[in-house]
Amino acid sequence: MFAGVWAASADFLKLLLLVVVGGGLLSLGRWSSRLGAARNESPPADSPTPDAEELNAGGELRSDVWPPSAEEVAASLPFDPSLGKIRIQKFFFNKTDPIPGPDDPDVFADELHIQLYDPDNGHSWWQSYFVATPQGLAQILREKSWKYLHAPDILVFPRYDLEEIRRAAVSRIMADHEFFKDRAQPEEESL
Repeated sequence: MFAGVWAASADFLKLLLLVVVGGGLLSLGRWSSRLGAARNESPPADSPTPDAEELNAGGELRSDVWPPSAEEVAASLPFDPSLGKIRIQKFFFNKTDPIPGPDDPDVFADELHIQLYDPDNGHSWWQSYFVATPQGLAQILREKSWKYLHAPDILVFPRYDLEEIRRAAVSRIMADHEFFKDRAQPEEESL
């Protein structure tokens, strides 16, 4: 009988030791997680938190803003009465955002696409022009190791100026589109 009581008390001691060790480990885990939380305090719940992709490697917020869409650029262009009822719906370059434009306005070369819309008949169409500066053309020739460059419907400017590009494009649209054939055309500079 003494052996039976001894075996039962040994099992009870083992169980008690297991519960004490498990409770100790659980307490140690909670204590260590509170230490980490104290160092990395989270902002108050009512303050906005940045998205992970808004942070630079240094932890600072980026000031990147999406450039305006082709529709927004077209809407920001001034009304041109010479187009009559024709509206510019989209205005964009292949590689460059029209607003703010290239980093260096003296070195620019890109293809401009304009979507036009005639509300009278519901017809829309696209016009495209290769727009460049002399230094932009020279850079393309150097980078591509080309001996010459051929581009139909090319507009060359001394430097990037969105308003001048818009005016020249409107002038070319008026010269090329049947809708404007009966109207007096403004004087253009050509070769």
